Amino acid sequence: MGKKPSVFSEEKVCWLCQSPYVHKHHVCGGVGRRPISEREGLWVYLCGPHHNQSDFGVHFDKALDTALKEQAQMKWEEREGLEGEEAHDAFRKLFGISYI
Repeated sequence: MGKKPSVFSEEKVCWLCQSPYVHKHHVCGGVGRRPISEREGLWVYLCGPHHNQSDFGVHFDKALDTALKEQAQMKWEEREGLEGEEAHDAFRKLFGISYI
């Protein structure tokens, strides 16, 4: 099975501020989750400050990290045509966790 497009935009600009200087951020990181994030399209482009070069970057801002994970899961479930607990269970089966 090939890689799916990002559930966010694949345009190479920061998802938050549209800066063209970006890093690829895997929304569901950690042991074993990054390759699944890549394959399932759960990644987003972020500029350095919004990624990991400032206190307000996703790696340091728990609220931003949580919001991004919730939105990624919602977008993934929608793209897969799933709803409700069936959708959350399918996501949980892939990632070992549901964010919503």
